[in-house]
Amino acid sequence: MLKKPTAIADIPVHEGHVVDMSTVTLRYANGREHELDFVRHPGASAVVPVDAEDRVCVVRQYRHAVGDFLWEIPAGKLDKGEAPEACAVRELAEETGITARRWTPMGMFFPAPGIFTEIIHLYLARELDLGVATPDADEELELQWLPIDDALRKVQTGQWNDGKTAMALLRAKYHLQL
Repeated sequence: MLKKPTAIADIPVHEGHVVDMSTVTLRYANGREHELDFVRHPGASAVVPVDAEDRVCVVRQYRHAVGDFLWEIPAGKLDKGEAPEACAVRELAEETGITARRWTPMGMFFPAPGIFTEIIHLYLARELDLGVATPDADEELELQWLPIDDALRKVQTGQWNDGKTAMALLRAKYHLQL
């Protein structure tokens, strides 16, 4: 049976606005040691808002890390001490102007568990009311409504490549069939 390695050193390398990074030394059960760069992230929440016609609202925004615009579900970073569902409610309203009367937790998604602590909490939002979006100053967003099956097809054909969006749409489709 595998045993978890023990962290024997954790050397801070960088403290940033969103993430902190350190070099961690792990000792495995066989006695070997291995260093890895480790990024700590406060976590996030992401939402699949689905209307009465089974259409999903997605947002398009620029992502500098990939140098392009991506279609994604509404999502955002947890504020310090913020509960994941409160973050989901806040981000959905800020990015789209949508509020929801029915929320379904859909579990967690680990975007890059080899190096990041980030956990993204996934939610399905239904019984929607439309309002006015109030995006953050660094967000320029384009909204689109499309049938959830069309959104899933865009993931399956490689037109959309955002991991949290792919995972959340797949789980939302499952929950909608229950």
